[in-house]
Amino acid sequence: MRIPSTPALCATGLWLAAFLSAAPALAHPGSGIAVDQAGNVYFVDTGAGVWKIDSQRQVARLKGPAYHFMAMDGLGRLVQAKLPRASGEEVELVGSKPALILASGYPIAVSQKGDFFYPAPYKNDRVQIWRFSPPAKSQVFATLPEIKEVDAQGESRAVPWIHGLAAAPDGSVYYTEQRAVRRISPDGAVTAIAENVTVPDCERPPLGKNERIGPALRGLDVRADGTVFVAASACSAVLKITSQGEVSVVLRATDAWSPTGVAVSGDDLYVLEYLHINTERREKWLPRVRMLAANGTVTILCNIER
Repeated sequence: MRIPSTPALCATGLWLAAFLSAAPALAHPGSGIAVDQAGNVYFVDTGAGVWKIDSQRQVARLKGPAYHFMAMDGLGRLVQAKLPRASGEEVELVGSKPALILASGYPIAVSQKGDFFYPAPYKNDRVQIWRFSPPAKSQVFATLPEIKEVDAQGESRAVPWIHGLAAAPDGSVYYTEQRAVRRISPDGAVTAIAENVTVPDCERPPLGKNERIGPALRGLDVRADGTVFVAASACSAVLKITSQGEVSVVLRATDAWSPTGVAVSGDDLYVLEYLHINTERREKWLPRVRMLAANGTVTILCNIER
């Protein structure tokens, strides 16, 4: 593996089961990215593991599995806890303060005070979001409205999964469906922030051509004022959604690159992207990290080659 000095290098880039055939999120690039208070950036590489970009833009490989999803516990509150998990999936913790929590098969989130949120299938193909606040046991935070996707036969059907999860500073939790962003208030009430989302001048990557997946919304993050940033993976774009539901494009990718996850840090936005090439070998899935600064400047921070 070659890691040049600037920009540094990243890994993963293909939508398979969930992205192309409305199956659970398993064989696709990771979407986990987070920024700590010191300005260090962490992201998952589904072909290699976990990486860190420090404030001097030096890249280092960290201990950790090559899972799909990640959340950061800045306080380290969950380090000594036995993390809950949905049946058949893996959850692993890396480091201490900050602690990175990695999940194999579903998106996760950690609030600023250290509560851990995760989805689990519920009866009749529904989804529940659970909250773990140690030392207490996990409790149901919300039962989500029915989520529907169009399958490979063109039929709309209920599915027991979501595509992204983020904890907001006000104690609420946001999640993504393929075409919608919804908010769960601290008391568990679910409301729509944006539904039937479309992306103007949508540029679909090579493996996201199927119109039935819509913009394929995935990883998201939320500013203190309620502004949402979300990766529209099937349109090679990052969207900004105001608390009033106004949608606009803030960043686009080209040349088969497509965003999968985002992280907000102050007025800057960090975006994890993958190169969507036609291979099922994870080590060939190549990622990069770009930063959209408050002044509109876009910088490639990391670009990993193998």
